[in-house]
Order: sequence, then C-alpha cells, then structure tokens
Amino acid sequence: MNSQPKIYRQTSFLSLVGLGILGFAFFAPDAGVHPGSFFSVAMRCTWQDLLELPAAWCSIKIILMSVGLFLIIESTGTVLAVKKYKSLVLPVFLMQAVPCLGLLFGGYYLIKSLL
Repeated sequence: MNSQPKIYRQTSFLSLVGLGILGFAFFAPDAGVHPGSFFSVAMRCTWQDLLELPAAWCSIKIILMSVGLFLIIESTGTVLAVKKYKSLVLPVFLMQAVPCLGLLFGGYYLIKSLL
C-alpha cells in the first residue's frame, strides 16, 4: 500500500505536465496571417514551398497537443489500474492510439512544411 501514494503523485505530476503542454498547444499564438485553426494551416502547406514556417509552427503545435493528450490518457489509465477498475483500463489505454496518430500526422506535416 505504500507504493500507491507514490503512484498517485507520479500520475498527478504527469497529468499536470500534460495539461500544461496541452494548454500551451492551444493557447500559443498561431503563426502567420492564415485564418482558421492550426490544423488547417498545417494541412494547407505544399511540397513546393521550402521552409513554410507558419505551417511548421502549427505542426509543432499538433505534436505538442498529441504529447499532452498522451500524458493525460496515460495517467488516467494508471490511476484506473491502481484502483482496480479492470473493465475501464483496456479502453483507456487503447485511446492512446489517437495521440499516436496525431504525433504521426504532426511529424508528417512538419517534414512537409520544412522540405
């Protein structure tokens, strides 16, 4: 039972870091004069333009959002596993596929905007 408070401290720290990264990704100013969300700015970049910096910044924001969401889901799943909610642990950990896809898409758009 002594390890449970340590696990709760670690998961709360991960949750706070995840919320901080997620908040930074959403509230950091968008780059450039492109209207719309940072997803649309990142998706509008083409392979023909070299170093399209507004799209690169928005791609970095997608990557940061994915990392923050991953940390929040990881800490939630860990708390559910410690509290022995077996039926909820697997679906919560399977939800980590969404931030992983966001990380892949963000990396793809970052490479696309810089090359």
